[in-house]
Amino acid sequence: MVQHLVATRLLQNPLGQPAAPGTRGDFVRVSDGRASVYLLPHEYEAADDRSLRWLLAQKSTRAS
Repeated sequence: MVQHLVATRLLQNPLGQPAAPGTRGDFVRVSDGRASVYLLPHEYEAADDRSLRWLLAQKSTRAS
């Protein structure tokens, strides 16, 4: 089963607070329910679904 990816745009100040709807935010948390990675907005915008899932898989295997 394919896990849904959830991207949340966050602020640096106050740290980790969700950005207002429609704003770019300072960084983006991407999660598949098992692992999360944090990217800069331009990194997230340049990434495709496959590369995001690869990053999450790498993070998940390191944590095990």
